[in-house]
Amino acid sequence: MMKHLLVWVLLISGVLTTQAQITYEDFEGGASKITWNALNGLVYEGPIANPAKDAVNSSDFVGKFTNDGISDFCFGLGDFATPADLSQFNLMKIKIWSPVATRALLKFEGGGTAIEKFIDITVTEKWVEYSVDFSAASTTAHTKVLLAFNPFTTPAFSSFYFDDIRGVEAKEVFETFETGNELGWNAFDGTLEAPIDNPAPNSVNSTAKVGKYTKSGAHSYSLLLAEKATPFDLSVLNQLKLQIHASAPTQVLLKLEGAGPAVEKIANIGLTNAWQEYTFDLSSAKDFKHLTKAILFFDPGVETSADVYHFDNFYAVSQGECAGKELDASILDDFECNRNATYVNGWDSLTVIPNPGADAVNGSTKVGKFVDQLGEPWNGLLWEYQNAVNLETKNQFNIKIWSSKATRVLAKLEGGASGASEVWIDIVETNKWVQYIADFSSQALANHKK
Repeated sequence: MMKHLLVWVLLISGVLTTQAQITYEDFEGGASKITWNALNGLVYEGPIANPAKDAVNSSDFVGKFTNDGISDFCFGLGDFATPADLSQFNLMKIKIWSPVATRALLKFEGGGTAIEKFIDITVTEKWVEYSVDFSAASTTAHTKVLLAFNPFTTPAFSSFYFDDIRGVEAKEVFETFETGNELGWNAFDGTLEAPIDNPAPNSVNSTAKVGKYTKSGAHSYSLLLAEKATPFDLSVLNQLKLQIHASAPTQVLLKLEGAGPAVEKIANIGLTNAWQEYTFDLSSAKDFKHLTKAILFFDPGVETSADVYHFDNFYAVSQGECAGKELDASILDDFECNRNATYVNGWDSLTVIPNPGADAVNGSTKVGKFVDQLGEPWNGLLWEYQNAVNLETKNQFNIKIWSSKATRVLAKLEGGASGASEVWIDIVETNKWVQYIADFSSQALANHKK
């Protein structure tokens, strides 16, 4: 019989795009799909002829809102023909032509908790497609849409045009290798083979084709580079993910660059000879519009490395409910927004589940569930840092545990120049959340990587 342990861990120390979509309004054929009602001094006209066709919006018909210059909140309230389905296609897109720099408000309501997002309009007198993340409302069935331009500011008489309100999957796929080297990767010092057969399919990556890169062993920053015809849109989809099968534990650096400031992130690779997915948070560059190049550095800074790396499924998703939240790098894993752990051993026995017993000790929405495998007396979770962990001030390992049985948990530091250090935790209270502390203050000046 397997033993189940629920753990909430806190350590204080050409491009491919998904075509499926739901179109809510496009005014095509000279008819509107939404029944629009003009309120608070708004004048609605639609469908009308597109006044400024261009590459972004070549449609014949669009909608027009005119604010009366008296109310500070002129808005249109529309009724959907059927409730909005945000279960999968919850990245909302809308095309806007505005005469001035201002903001727009897009809101869905009427079928659960309402969701709204403001859109910053910075480009004037041309069509621009904007994206907003409605994934937090994935379980709703809203029946109404509210759209307002220049809301809650000094009233001004202005006319705004809009079109193509649609929902798409909050995901953009850049590379799968299933139809070739789709992003056009080139190896600079080192060898690229792509596509090739997947050498070791597993639960993370079972696709047929992948890319293979072998470092030359002669340069510390040999790299792979791919360039898109259009810039990466990080306004919403700024969590870039990449699946990697590495022959050695190391790090990988992902960098996006173009005609302006670059952005880069490093991820630790702890698991070897098996596929694992890594996340690069590029939300700090969400306003960048110039990034066209993607660069991968495997084992950066190590000149003599000649290891082999397979990589695949390079794509972007949104931050979802984590957008705008302040993150804490000292939290190892809270199974919600602070997911900083690089799991090696035990990763395939760990899942994220809803908190089964939220209380005053642990009110988190999500927790980790670890399944202790039968016949493996030392089965556990191992985190790999690659570099020594700084324990000078943050050396108290805090962990919240819900256990169905009285038992013991071992917390251990190892893997560096210093000898291993262990602290045993006795679990005496069952079927409830309890916070435990493993004191590693004796290791403040030690060198540990795991």
